[in-house]
Amino acid sequence: MSSPTLFDLAVNRAQRYARSLGVDMQDAAALERGLEVWYLKTRFAYRAPLGAVVQALLDCPGPDHAWVGGPGGGWVSGRPRTP
Repeated sequence: MSSPTLFDLAVNRAQRYARSLGVDMQDAAALERGLEVWYLKTRFAYRAPLGAVVQALLDCPGPDHAWVGGPGGGWVSGRPRTP
């Protein structure tokens, strides 16, 4: 998988995980704390800086959106294209 694809996967999985924990999606510190264990345990996540993932999540318009386009990408309506 390419780096942009891994970044997309990391952001979309982090979004799902944070929402399952009930983390405040508008609070950067809460997101970092909530995602810390996920980040350390997920095999591919280290390839995407946690700070960049958190920044992407702060801009998320809602649960029915997916991140696409790698680090320079953005949110689109619908489900993620990656597994």
